[in-house]
Amino acid sequence: MAAAIRQASASLGPRLLTAIILAISAVAAVYAGGITFLAVVTGLTAIVTFEWIRMCCPRRSPGTLLLAIATVALSGAVFAVWDAEIALVVGAGGAVTVGAVARFERNSPLWTAAGVFIFILSMVSIIWLRAEEALGLATVYWLFVVVWATDSGAYIFGKLIGGASLAPRISPKKTWAGAIGGLATGALMGVVLTLLLQAVGLLGGSVELLLIALASALLSLCSQVGDLAESGVKRYFGVKDSGTWLPGHGGALDRLDSLILVAPILAFAVLLAGGSATLLTWTGN
Repeated sequence: MAAAIRQASASLGPRLLTAIILAISAVAAVYAGGITFLAVVTGLTAIVTFEWIRMCCPRRSPGTLLLAIATVALSGAVFAVWDAEIALVVGAGGAVTVGAVARFERNSPLWTAAGVFIFILSMVSIIWLRAEEALGLATVYWLFVVVWATDSGAYIFGKLIGGASLAPRISPKKTWAGAIGGLATGALMGVVLTLLLQAVGLLGGSVELLLIALASALLSLCSQVGDLAESGVKRYFGVKDSGTWLPGHGGALDRLDSLILVAPILAFAVLLAGGSATLLTWTGN
């Protein structure tokens, strides 16, 4: 156990420092909202798209890359000027065109187009959630904290406890202990954040903490599915990390994989419920 703790501590240092810097930047961008948040999310989506094209297009792909980045930028601009629906239509059309160019450049059109559209869907979803009139700020903070807590909890518990692999064919290092620890951490931090948001006045009235705990646990589960999905894609393409520019995390896609899946799921749930206040029984001030 002592050796496991030392190993976890040594590898946790760079990962933790990177996570803190990213978290502070993300919290500031979410707080700013508006065009600032849109620009930050669009820029990150462009970076993720770059890593994706580089990963799934092993042959020469300048046209595919250029068009994919342009599609992301155009979708973000369309959201700023019009709305989410038109941005998604533009993104879908652009993704199909990107796939056609990928085929012309002798790469996989399906993988390429699917990735680009999923990234744009996630981008539009999270910008739309933040733009919600009353509770967008609280909702996105909650989304971020649950995803981050799940990732950190899974990593720490997995390192300390070890044990049986969760999905050995996809990601041998992920364990059941890590998955359960991540789920518990995500659910707990979702509740803690809700209480904190109430304390600072971002939420008012009575909040159903049991509902928040269950919603946080469900979000945490979806977050881990997103992480496993990205691990499976990397294994399929034979790469270890999507990039190397984030110490302890790899690339932007390695860091944002869970969020990319969870954001559209949450946005769809909020849309069906008629708003975050209805879905989470939150009452904004």
